[in-house]
Amino acid sequence: MEYLVVIPTYNEKENIAKIALEVLKNREDDLLVVDDNSPDGTAKIVKNLMEKEKRLFLLERAAKNGLGTAYRDGFSWGLKKGYDYFISMDADFSHPPQSLKTMIELSQKNPQTIISGSRYIKGGRIVGWDWRRYYTSFFANLFTRIILGLKVKDSTSGFKCYPRAFLEKLDFSQLVASGYAFLVEMVYLAKEKSWPILEFPITFTDRRVGQSKIAGELPKSAKIVLRLAFRRNIVQQFIRFAIVGATCALIDWGVFYLIKVLTGWQSQDLKQVTKGISFIVSASISYLWNRSWTFESKKGVLSTQAIKFFIVASTGLGLNNLFFYIVTGLIKLADIWGLIIATGLVTFWNFFANRLWTFRHEKS
Repeated sequence: MEYLVVIPTYNEKENIAKIALEVLKNREDDLLVVDDNSPDGTAKIVKNLMEKEKRLFLLERAAKNGLGTAYRDGFSWGLKKGYDYFISMDADFSHPPQSLKTMIELSQKNPQTIISGSRYIKGGRIVGWDWRRYYTSFFANLFTRIILGLKVKDSTSGFKCYPRAFLEKLDFSQLVASGYAFLVEMVYLAKEKSWPILEFPITFTDRRVGQSKIAGELPKSAKIVLRLAFRRNIVQQFIRFAIVGATCALIDWGVFYLIKVLTGWQSQDLKQVTKGISFIVSASISYLWNRSWTFESKKGVLSTQAIKFFIVASTGLGLNNLFFYIVTGLIKLADIWGLIIATGLVTFWNFFANRLWTFRHEKS
């Protein structure tokens, strides 16, 4: 089995010779450096090394076009050359070269699995970061995992080994990330294609020389993560559910005031009757609309689903009142915060209760 280590570079003259020799030392795997026309002469250093190291290769690109596109070009180069496995790795020693042996051994034992070096599993750690950078990375990673439904602990790790069979399933021209978010997109694509990922602990060490290229990447990566999230069926369903809920809330209020105007009912008891009628009307429309559009339910028994839907809605109504009381009565926040928090929490309750119970027999 032939392995190709792919290292993208831009202005890495202080690191490239050392990392290249470290990767090539005592191994039979090849190394491809993908350089984005570094003005500091990184490519020239690689070319000089290539005269002695026959397993070292260089792919020069015309301009700095992002980490993601560098990996795509590197993987494409390797696929044409016939390599079996592809290892992504940084040039600045943040990914320990000594962990390559463990990574390759794991890939040989699990040939149809993506192997990923992780900072956030037991045994993994980070050296050289201050607390701000650590918590920014940790919570960005946690947010990414939650919104994309990923099970891996370190979804933003750039130290991975991809089997050829996985890369051959991808259409690189359809990938949306060009920068660091490419690392997340690859994990998401693995999830979409039911491709297993095995994590093992590494010690991630902050670069000692050279400049970091990650500045300004967080907002770009967040946009890519959100784009990927909107591709998830559950996110699309939640958006539809929220649209139905907002529309039916307007219907609820409209029916209430229409009955009030037409009947002239003003007493508190009659107002409660009117509210009950408007709730039934809006909930019925909400059920039918969610059945046909949000969850695209076609097999469930209409009456059974309707009963479940009304139970969920009624429970949600009670929870809404409870949350509103807690926020405004116990915590003493303003009413507007009570409405926002109660509505938000109950929206999540209604959505997941209906998805997992009312329409659970449907493909979601």
